[in-house]
Amino acid sequence: MTFTVSISEFRNNLSEYLEKVSHGTTILVRDEKKDRVVAEVVGKKEFDPVAFRRSLKAAAGVFTAKNHPEWRTKKDVIKWLEKERSAADRTF
Repeated sequence: MTFTVSISEFRNNLSEYLEKVSHGTTILVRDEKKDRVVAEVVGKKEFDPVAFRRSLKAAAGVFTAKNHPEWRTKKDVIKWLEKERSAADRTF
């Protein structure tokens, strides 16, 4: 569930909204003068090692030299990255 509240409403009822966040609610804090959302308050997620391991196993082998020959060696990765960066006209 998601609630959208003004900054003043959030400030005046902070403990109430933080309690809702701890139960899974997302709070969007809106600046009514600028007519935009300025913050999103979400609860802290706990690390789930079982789900993490499951995700790793599902993703294992997706990127291989067979289906991405441009990433076969470290030199190939560097060459590919430089090419992509120059094509995107980005600087780092």
